[in-house]
Amino acid sequence: MEKRKDSLRIIAQALSSYRAEEMFISFNGGKDCTVLLDLIHQANLKDAKQIKCIYVRPLNPFSEIEEFVDRCRQHYGITIATVDGGIKAALEQICRADPQLKACIMGSRRSDPYCERLASFQETDPGWPRLMRINPLLEWTCEDIWSYIREHNVPYCALYDRGYTSIGDRTNTIPNPHLKVEADSSGEEVTYLPAYTLHDADKYERAGRL
Repeated sequence: MEKRKDSLRIIAQALSSYRAEEMFISFNGGKDCTVLLDLIHQANLKDAKQIKCIYVRPLNPFSEIEEFVDRCRQHYGITIATVDGGIKAALEQICRADPQLKACIMGSRRSDPYCERLASFQETDPGWPRLMRINPLLEWTCEDIWSYIREHNVPYCALYDRGYTSIGDRTNTIPNPHLKVEADSSGEEVTYLPAYTLHDADKYERAGRL
């Protein structure tokens, strides 16, 4: 897959510009950063596995996300630190705790909000902690993400099998209405198709975000 090669090239470039201990992976248990974590740990790149991983936990996290983060710790045999709060406050806390950090590797894609003009390497905006944002998955589509997950048997959060397609926290996320299976007259409980079955996913991926 050409996009996978491009992503690995960006990660390799990051490792040539920064030491592994100067970077961290911003992880939230979602599908995109899960692919990012898998890419880094499956890549045959010097010191890639030494890049620290930090789980930025929202105020009202899903228990399924918390369980999945623990699963990733075991699956990849890594330490995943946890920092609470909004992303800006979390980054400030992360940088205070470890002043040597210079770069954050993120699972952002171009179809995500405010990411249309992002570059693979781009410094944070004024007023934010000074970091280089590294975006290896920028050109991937939602379909690319799910293809990689399913082809490589990558573990993912159970919520995606229950119709969630873009996961924030309990206050702003519901199953995607485009995946709803209409109940019949028997009064059966409403169900949802898995996230990877969503058509026009880049267009409707965030339809379940409030």
